[in-house]
Amino acid sequence: MNQINQYKSIFLSDIHLGFAGCQNERLAVFLDQVDFNDLYLVGDIVDFWSMQDNFFWPETHQKILDKFVDYQQNGKNVRFITGNHDDPLRESADTENLKAKGSPYPEIIRALSSFKISEKEVLQTKKHGKMLVIHGDQYDLVTSNAKWLSKFGGILYDLLIYLNRPLSKFLKRSVKKIVNKAGSFHKLVRAECKTNGYDALMCGHIHIPEIHKFKDYSYINTGDWVESCTAVVEDFDGDISLIELQEDNSIKILATL
Repeated sequence: MNQINQYKSIFLSDIHLGFAGCQNERLAVFLDQVDFNDLYLVGDIVDFWSMQDNFFWPETHQKILDKFVDYQQNGKNVRFITGNHDDPLRESADTENLKAKGSPYPEIIRALSSFKISEKEVLQTKKHGKMLVIHGDQYDLVTSNAKWLSKFGGILYDLLIYLNRPLSKFLKRSVKKIVNKAGSFHKLVRAECKTNGYDALMCGHIHIPEIHKFKDYSYINTGDWVESCTAVVEDFDGDISLIELQEDNSIKILATL
């Protein structure tokens, strides 16, 4: 039996349920190895973009969503922060349009509605001050200002996942770094922290898991469950770590803030 790892909080993003490239089986293995008080789902949990272009909603993906609902019903605190791929949840009219498509969309929306849904959460951490938790598409100028281009890139990425997952991971990271440099992603993150007095900012979106402590703020990215199979956790002493599910299904700490 796998050891149960106990955490105060777990942060997961970019699971992309509804996309064939989602590593839901590995996520299920991970969830069986952890226990926690609070779960933060940091955007792109359900990939409505991919489902619109190429509908895909197997029972195994529904089981992951059901597991999150079970956590909530059994006394754990589940918070849902919207991302760009589940952005219909940001506007009530878009949510209703999604429901009108018929099954399984009403069932998915009903499950998600059992959580507290927001575009961001502000946490007062034990060791690292005031932290903003947000998906991160707000700092991506391509996603924010040219949604069609972002969706087109997503279609190409989906195709690459089918053809060659390691190559898609390399190309996505390379392109993301170029786009983020051009679009000043990290400059916008830093400005957010400085302007609003955040000591740290945690996000997902770019599928690059990392922790960096800068002079005036800390940056944390949760990674994803398409390529990296990573999460961020806060232990009961207040330490924040980036962890990864290894190929042998063990959990490894990659970095600690």
